[in-house]
Amino acid sequence: MAFFGSLFFTFLNLGLVLGAVMGVLILLRPVTNRLLAPRQRVALWGVGWFLGFGAFMAYVARLPLPFPTFPDLLVSRAEDGWPMILPQLAQEGGDYFLALPGGGAVPFSLPGWAVPALGWVGVLYAAASLGLCVWQDVRVRRLRRAGEPLDPAGYDGLRAAREEDLKILLCPGLPTSFVIRTGIGRHEIVLQKELPPEQLRLVFLHERAHTARHDPWLQGLMTAVLTLHSWNPILWAACYFTRRDMELACDQKVLEQLSEEDRRAYARTLVELASDRPVWGGVTCFGECDASVRVRAAARWEPRGDEEDFGPKVILGWMLVIALAVFLMLGGPWDKALRADILQEMDQLGVWDRAAQELTWDEGTTFYAKGDGAFASVKFQGPDGTWQQIHYRRYESDRYGIEVHCGVGTSAPDGEYMVLIPGGESE
Repeated sequence: MAFFGSLFFTFLNLGLVLGAVMGVLILLRPVTNRLLAPRQRVALWGVGWFLGFGAFMAYVARLPLPFPTFPDLLVSRAEDGWPMILPQLAQEGGDYFLALPGGGAVPFSLPGWAVPALGWVGVLYAAASLGLCVWQDVRVRRLRRAGEPLDPAGYDGLRAAREEDLKILLCPGLPTSFVIRTGIGRHEIVLQKELPPEQLRLVFLHERAHTARHDPWLQGLMTAVLTLHSWNPILWAACYFTRRDMELACDQKVLEQLSEEDRRAYARTLVELASDRPVWGGVTCFGECDASVRVRAAARWEPRGDEEDFGPKVILGWMLVIALAVFLMLGGPWDKALRADILQEMDQLGVWDRAAQELTWDEGTTFYAKGDGAFASVKFQGPDGTWQQIHYRRYESDRYGIEVHCGVGTSAPDGEYMVLIPGGESE
């Protein structure tokens, strides 16, 4: 169970980093709401939700950027691109460090029994998450099964043409209309059967806008990430704001197609069909509890010319989206060791004793170090001013044992090295 305990810590690490990124986006909402259109905010949220998958986070950590980004500042320990705010666990437990931004460390200990206990917690959490996903899927499928395909007269009422990749169902007793993705490029729109014809057409236009914007795909991504990291309340708040921006973006897309009279009818429909019971697992139409925000946005909406799609405000908005995505979500350390980990390992592996047999240093010597997932390098100036180096394997190998390589006349430490011990002394 030690493997599952360490795996559980890995998912917690991903959730902590993603929560910090989404938390910054939430704090920036007073600015982004003014400077960015809803569709631009949705694009920014979408990039953020990708970070919920460790493979994507590890991949962007490989990107060479000429400046530090938010993940660089946040993550002080990483292995193969995976952030390690919480450490990997050994089967027998032991002393560990919580990695803080800037290289700080908080020590803590775990007894041997706690590691398998955490493994069981991880297994139970994974089972509960999988059960939640299955329950969501069964619930949505049950709602769909009660629907009837729209007949030709219904298409005429919606003023819509049949599409091969789109199926429209009328379903009685729905809390709200919704759209779901049923395959690559294929969707189903499930509409409330009791709606009067004009409201039914407006709701259809909104749901059709969701499919045109590929919102069901983003909704599925967001739901999967939130299921994995449902313990993080910041991600629930980010999910709420993402859904709100998705609805606002679709509202704007629909309003562009309507006459002035239809726009007033659309705002009335928002008020009349507002519901506190969204269909979880589908992209809801009028199922959000913030209808007042959408009504105010619809009231302020003004027609815009085609040239405004490439106007200065739009271009500057997309530039801000790119800048925020790069700074908040890209980069990060690929392989980075924590200073406290290196000191602990050097003591536990007897590296200082082995190095003292070949190298010399005085009291007051400053040591510099850098490390990755496998090795660490420690440099310092000897009494004669010559740079010396201790290079060691960060774990005991079954094949090689404890590897310690010492050298004299090495180069001075570069910017990747950190101060390990200011004013250390020989053993």
